[in-house]
Amino acid sequence: MKIIGLYGALNWDTDVSGFMHDSGASFFDGGKHIRSISEERLSRIKIDGNFPYKSIDYCLGDVSREEVDVVSYVPPGNHRSVNCVLEENNKKFLKQLFPNAKIWHVRHHLAHAASSVFTSPFNEGSFLTIDGAGSSLWDFAAKEIKFYENTSHGFFDKRKNLFRFYDLPCQPGVNTFGDFYFSFSKIIIEEKTSKKMCFRNRPEGKIMGLSSYGSCDLTDVPYTKSTEYAKNFFNIDQYEFGPPVVNFFDYDVVNNYLNKMGLTPEDKSFWLQNHFQNSIEWFVSSLKDEGYLDDKVCFAGGCFLNINANSVIQKLFSEVHIPPFTDDSGIPTGAALWASYKLNQPIEMPYNIALLGKSYDDCVLDSGDYYNDFNSLCDVVAKALSENKIVGWFQGKSESGPRALGSRSILMSPTDHSNKDTLNSRVKHREYWRPFAGVVPEECASKYFDGGDNPYMLFSRKVIVDSLPAITHEDKTCRIQTVNKKLNPKLHCLLHKLDTPVLLNTSFNDNGEPIVETPEDAINAFKNMDLDLLVIGNYLLWK
Repeated sequence: MKIIGLYGALNWDTDVSGFMHDSGASFFDGGKHIRSISEERLSRIKIDGNFPYKSIDYCLGDVSREEVDVVSYVPPGNHRSVNCVLEENNKKFLKQLFPNAKIWHVRHHLAHAASSVFTSPFNEGSFLTIDGAGSSLWDFAAKEIKFYENTSHGFFDKRKNLFRFYDLPCQPGVNTFGDFYFSFSKIIIEEKTSKKMCFRNRPEGKIMGLSSYGSCDLTDVPYTKSTEYAKNFFNIDQYEFGPPVVNFFDYDVVNNYLNKMGLTPEDKSFWLQNHFQNSIEWFVSSLKDEGYLDDKVCFAGGCFLNINANSVIQKLFSEVHIPPFTDDSGIPTGAALWASYKLNQPIEMPYNIALLGKSYDDCVLDSGDYYNDFNSLCDVVAKALSENKIVGWFQGKSESGPRALGSRSILMSPTDHSNKDTLNSRVKHREYWRPFAGVVPEECASKYFDGGDNPYMLFSRKVIVDSLPAITHEDKTCRIQTVNKKLNPKLHCLLHKLDTPVLLNTSFNDNGEPIVETPEDAINAFKNMDLDLLVIGNYLLWK
């Protein structure tokens, strides 16, 4: 059975409305994952939210649209309660593209949950989704949103074919972790840079780094916590008690309070990051204590891109799984996984769930030096890296999710302190306070970093040596990626050619652009960016 998962705007332009982002497609055949991609990688529009026409063609390959059996689409509204006319219009639109397919509407948080549960190694456990907002219930009479997802949870047992999904309280100000973090990130970064920010600028990603440069009193918190709220808390008579909730204060009140305190943007970032991770830590811990989460848990949703918060939460459980596409870039894969599960397809994901795109290993270049022996190629690249050269690295299948994990990367030595500024000024053009990530063989990680494996770069680790200044942040941490021969054999080979088997690893793109996808993208970027050399498969190109 051929199933395609889709996410993206239908019949409106997101450049005008700004309503959706991270659209894409994911294709499964007989339960086996074939290919996934975000539209931005192909359209070259950062976090593109428009309908994923290019992603559909990319994922299907030689399969025609007429051969697709099921389209699993995640609409902007809650399919259980949004106006039926909208749902019917969506189906008509999709039916024109896939005339022989059944059209499924899957709610946003259910797709998030599926993207984590069915890519995890766990046979049983629990899951939790936290993001800015998912599916919504629009009251057409009152012309306002009455309900929207921001937190949901559940339990699963794959051997018993069990999947239980529950909404957590979703009312204005309640459990709005993602909205809280984004709203104040936007305000703080606009103050710091004097530039207007929107969701395309991803101001949240700039706060984590900036927060390490500030400090302030955290005594007064911008929320209240409750584990036994009264039944009239939401004016819902049928509930006497319910799950733990965090109720955030009015944003204007909090912003006025912050301004009166006279904090710098750095201090405000410290305030925001710490209150965000403290509130989520309490929320998640309370859910576990109250029996809403097991000791083995799958997380999903954009809030779990916050590596500092993840690092705190991870310590609360015996085992944690977060997919590398935990934000909305994973929604198409989650939608396809959910349909595969419901149709009893034997789900088969690749060993490295970060690499879900195409491989271009058979490409032939008109220029560059070709090496029959990849080991010899790594010798040359390692020597260049030891001389502080900047390397574009293009290998194997492209990554799924927002982070470069060794297939579409820019690499540089982390042992020279000036390399961070050199890379920023010559290539990445990012703000000075944003740290660069690192990559290390998992068998060597404990020599340089405090913490366990981190294959998808979702947790921060303390740096325990002084020899890696270019990737050691202000708070002495690094967002590392651990690799092994099975997860990423080519990058693993290169790392072991170095005296210090650690590299600075950042995404293969300039600031504000999507990560490169094709060899043509990589070559164009190589021509336009101040890189010293480019590796594509077994080809080596020098400037």
